Amino acid sequence: MTSLRTPLGWVLRGMAVLGFIYLLGPLLVIVAASFSDTGYLAFPPQGLSLRWYHAALADARYLTGFFVSLRLAAMVAVLSLIIGTAAAVALTRFAFPGSVLLEALFLSPLVLPALVLAVALTLFFSANPIAPPGMTRLVISHLLVGVPMVLRVMLPVLRRVDPAIEEAARNLGASPTKAFFLVTLPVLRPGLIAAAALAFIFSFDEVEMALFLGSVRDAPLTVVLYGAAQMQMDPTVAAVSSLLILLALLLMVAQQMYANR
Repeated sequence: MTSLRTPLGWVLRGMAVLGFIYLLGPLLVIVAASFSDTGYLAFPPQGLSLRWYHAALADARYLTGFFVSLRLAAMVAVLSLIIGTAAAVALTRFAFPGSVLLEALFLSPLVLPALVLAVALTLFFSANPIAPPGMTRLVISHLLVGVPMVLRVMLPVLRRVDPAIEEAARNLGASPTKAFFLVTLPVLRPGLIAAAALAFIFSFDEVEMALFLGSVRDAPLTVVLYGAAQMQMDPTVAAVSSLLILLALLLMVAQQMYANR
């Protein structure tokens, strides 16, 4: 193991610092620009003011978009968790021909570029209008990626769970369903939380499918921000983005506190 006190260790430390600057630098620029007192984005900020935060919180477009994104992400996270966990249980607990191929098929949407998937879904719904544009169509589309995300997390988690604990519960008189919900499911809790968080974050931040498949009435926050950036790039966009960064930071801290308790 390389010591950080050696010249190579200092080089590695410097590379790590540069990596953090590269990753976090754009976020810091956005946050700093949101406090600008000018009517346009400027970095470094020309004066300090909170008026763009007041403007963002008073704008019905951003508030409506936020609650639409919240509702969409919550539905996608719950449905993805149920479907993905059930599929993971079937793939890990039952041996049947073609299971490896079926697992690869389930995970295949993760390798498709988001824009390609959005265009393909637009063509599919145009030819097969099984759902109206808006929330229903977005939920169905996001599930195509949310379910594989949950499956990708839950497969290794379930494979690490010893089947003997569930068999022991059955030997003590529990039914298979009762043994799963009372014995196996509590063991899976960390994986379930991580999988639900991934599906929620994906759905909340997704923009390509929301642009192609959404509606004006059910426009998520990402679409509202995209439209605002196209029409008028004022610091209000940076203020909303900074609030989202703060929300993500608070959720990360809460998750870490929950994991360490």
